[in-house]
Amino acid sequence: MFPNVFSEGSVSSRVVLPLYVLLSVSRAALATNPFVQYAIDFPDPNYVAADNYAPNLAGAEATIIAWAEEMASHGPWSVTNKPVVAPSGDKHDYMSWAPYEWADCSNVKNTTALSLSDESKECNFVFRDGQVNPERSIIQDFQSFFNLSDAVLYNSIAAVLQNKSSSVYSQNVAKFVNTWFLDADTAMNPNLNYAQMNRGPGSGQNGSYTGILDLRGFAKIASGILILRNSKNTDWTSDLDNQLIAWCNKYMDWLLTSPSGTQASHATNNHGTIFVSQFAALKLITKDTAGAVNWTQNYFSGLFQHQVNSTGDQPEEASRTHPYHYRNFDIAGMITNARILKYADPTSKPWNTTASGATIQTTVDFLMTVNPATTGEQDVTAEIYPNIAAVASVYGDPDGKYVKFLNATGFPYADDATFLWDQPLAGGTLATTNSTSTGGSGGGSGGGKSGGRSTGVGAVERICFIAAVLMALGFELLL
Repeated sequence: MFPNVFSEGSVSSRVVLPLYVLLSVSRAALATNPFVQYAIDFPDPNYVAADNYAPNLAGAEATIIAWAEEMASHGPWSVTNKPVVAPSGDKHDYMSWAPYEWADCSNVKNTTALSLSDESKECNFVFRDGQVNPERSIIQDFQSFFNLSDAVLYNSIAAVLQNKSSSVYSQNVAKFVNTWFLDADTAMNPNLNYAQMNRGPGSGQNGSYTGILDLRGFAKIASGILILRNSKNTDWTSDLDNQLIAWCNKYMDWLLTSPSGTQASHATNNHGTIFVSQFAALKLITKDTAGAVNWTQNYFSGLFQHQVNSTGDQPEEASRTHPYHYRNFDIAGMITNARILKYADPTSKPWNTTASGATIQTTVDFLMTVNPATTGEQDVTAEIYPNIAAVASVYGDPDGKYVKFLNATGFPYADDATFLWDQPLAGGTLATTNSTSTGGSGGGSGGGKSGGRSTGVGAVERICFIAAVLMALGFELLL
């Protein structure tokens, strides 16, 4: 079993798995993943629900189906499953530990080994920027929420690909949402009081504003829910919808009134960017489209103006210990904010908004010239791939520089799930696949609006190549 098989733990892929696991993916298709799968993204729900895809997107469709089925085999997820209860004593409280905090127990002067519980309460903790404490993974609420957000998004898209009012995929979404948010036995309380706790004596037992990042996957969840709404899926019932809206309204109240939420909303770096992404996504879930427009418009007229200089660099992210990573992370938030605003107000022009003469495209163009090795960052170039694809799909690629950059990676990026919505974008040179009719647990042989679905099956050599690269590149994605 791989209970958190799709955690946000690899910069190069959804997961680094043994070859036999990759080869066992359902539907006889390799769930390829050349791009980093950030927990933050917002595929246009109207575009997805229309189910009118070109034939060259068959590989991406197959990957989405494979991921949806793989995710479903590990869900549902709940905050009540973690091995450590929050300081409140309430198992329904979300909890995570600050990733860059490390124990310094010199103040305790203990003569025997401390338990993890005693360490967390008695030892001082020191901040080491960019160095993830492996103890963070003991409490898996943050990983579970990443898994939940991906499961909701990919199962919602898979449901559309089935072109049915009800399917196993949309039933999965209903089950996952009910378990995490609504069921009295398993639901999360609508707060992040103990997210990214700075451990230690005294006030160290409280969460921090950085913990708001933990639920950035709400952008994907919002997209998934809107996809089911827009496609009139009968498994997404009005009762589920109303209950989730009520939960989100309570959580938004907490975000606006709590010290952590207030501080995150005023952050000037990626924390502020992604607060907007999350809050605007919640506004869409609660059917407050005007609110989503307001938050994202204010981002582009306000915070964005101070994040980017005329060259396209991001000074605050550039000052971090892993600047290549943090620049990409912030750009992913910018892209998500632009996608949410464009969806909520089709007349808006977030992609044309400039800061010191620079657009989102400028930030990506600048980063394409940066060598991460100069700051000691290894095997992280893959972090820019999804941002390049998103920018190319919006601004175009008249001189072919974006496709050239992606093709140079050697990955068949046209089989990546994001290729479905990063359109128009030319397919990769390694993207040619054979076709076989679909089957499996998704409810029969596809049959979307564009006709029978097909599943891409690459050659064994290609599968082995991808597996080898995925296993070679993974390490924990920094927050």
